[in-house]
Amino acid sequence: MVFREPVFPVLILNMRQNKKSSLRGSVTQNNISVRMRADDEIRFGFWARLGLLAAIFVLFAAIVGFAWHAGAVQREAASVRDMIVGLTQKAGFAVADIEVEGRARTAKADLFDALRTDSGAPIFDVDSAGAAARLAKLPWVAQADVERRLPDTVFVALTERQPSARWQNDGHVTVIDAQGHVLPGVQAGDFPTLPLVVGDGAAAEAQKLIDALKAYPAIQSQVDAAIRVSDRRWNLHLLSGTTVELPEGDVGTALQRLMVQMDRTQILNRAATVIDLRIPDRIIVEPAAPAASGHKR
Repeated sequence: MVFREPVFPVLILNMRQNKKSSLRGSVTQNNISVRMRADDEIRFGFWARLGLLAAIFVLFAAIVGFAWHAGAVQREAASVRDMIVGLTQKAGFAVADIEVEGRARTAKADLFDALRTDSGAPIFDVDSAGAAARLAKLPWVAQADVERRLPDTVFVALTERQPSARWQNDGHVTVIDAQGHVLPGVQAGDFPTLPLVVGDGAAAEAQKLIDALKAYPAIQSQVDAAIRVSDRRWNLHLLSGTTVELPEGDVGTALQRLMVQMDRTQILNRAATVIDLRIPDRIIVEPAAPAASGHKR
């Protein structure tokens, strides 16, 4: 039986038999040199592959970026979305009912125009947030909420503006809500019992005064109009002709002081032209001039 050893060990063995140290050194050096070249080749292959991968990634990103800017990706995505929405529509997810809660004065035509949907339209095409924003811009709408109720219903909840006062400014009388918005198409004559506020800035501040007066119905019932003075404070013009001058701040405390004097002295029953409440620690009353006598001497 013949046993064959690998060539390289035989070569080393033969060289070891040769006692020349220089050859042994050459073989060792050649061995190391060969291994180093193999390692270099491995490293080169790894970095080459890594560089190629990076180049492919950069190229792919450039192509995607170009396609995105060119609109191809968006168009493709929109096409896929339209296809999916169309399938949901065929599956029964289509608008069949529109339920509206809280509508009293908003016109139906305006409401449907703001919703921008029709019977049979895909319910997933209903833009709830956009529809609510458009509804909120309608004259009578203070707040709107829109939601899709699957499979086929669009639900709309409206909070409409409510008449709060009549506002007289520059000779015109309009009707305003609690936020001071002028209500369109509303005739002030249709709301004769609403409080009347007068002057620049009166609309925006009216509700605060109205709320303060509600706590004192005995005073409120005698107010004919509230006049805004320099957009800083109020004068109350009473049915009796008396003017009550309120301070710039803390109207509630001033009305409470007036109410106390009404209980004690019946101050509003006196003949007075002005009751000044602007000074916190006193009430100044300017009496009315005595009526001229018609008797001649």
